[in-house]
Amino acid sequence: MPEGIDQERLDRAYARLAEYHNEDLPQGIPPVAAEMFAGYQVTPYEEWLIFNSADGFTNQTFLVSDQMVYESPGWESYDDALTEARALKAAGATRRPDAPDDEDDEDD
Repeated sequence: MPEGIDQERLDRAYARLAEYHNEDLPQGIPPVAAEMFAGYQVTPYEEWLIFNSADGFTNQTFLVSDQMVYESPGWESYDDALTEARALKAAGATRRPDAPDDEDDEDD
């Protein structure tokens, strides 16, 4: 268990990350289990837990706080990610909205 994080808080964050990843899964794709995130590097920062995949498998970072999951691409600074995540959380969001260019393009 990462130092400075109680197990109950960590378990809630694992569960929320699994819910986040399982939202709108295409039919036939198996759901992600909360236990998958136990291998991630977890760092507490203020009200957030910052999740990075083990050994930098992806360049994504997930900021998790209560019901909020903010997926941050590797190019976004922590300061920018935290600022946007806090603003979205204050507005009642539970996740970072998809950018218009993140949507599937019908011409692909």
